[in-house]
Amino acid sequence: MKTAADEVKVIPNRTMEIANVYHTQSLKLINLALNQNKLAIEAAHTRATELSQVKDAKNISQLVAQHMTSQVIEYLGFATAAYQLGFDAHTEVVKIFHQQIIDNQDLADGILHNHSLANHPVSNMALSFVNSAFQTSQAAIESAKAAAEKTTELAKSALSTK
Repeated sequence: MKTAADEVKVIPNRTMEIANVYHTQSLKLINLALNQNKLAIEAAHTRATELSQVKDAKNISQLVAQHMTSQVIEYLGFATAAYQLGFDAHTEVVKIFHQQIIDNQDLADGILHNHSLANHPVSNMALSFVNSAFQTSQAAIESAKAAAEKTTELAKSALSTK
């Protein structure tokens, strides 16, 4: 079992965990944007080459329409991938918060079950308040976690259908 001092030392590490999640996701988003820019430049070059090779002026409008459609699809793919990164980061942070709540509840439970406080009416009343608050926060975290997972599933299914 962890001591109270061990539990307290976890709090700054969780802050760093959250910072690392967002830092990692920021780097992934930057990489995604750079890759999208590279692909957009290559596609623009290809489109310009195709337009310059068109001999009949009647085919230009059809080719431009095809180019616009492909551009919209590319940018929608980029937006979907960026949202997916955000959903993944949100899910990871929710898990970190959930673990923090569990650790804090364990710490409070350990303190309230300390032998020097055992069978003390105030301790018993405080324990019931803590348990009630924990159950309420547990339900809120579970619903937030379920919502985050559902959102992630929806985003993944949207990605897989394209």
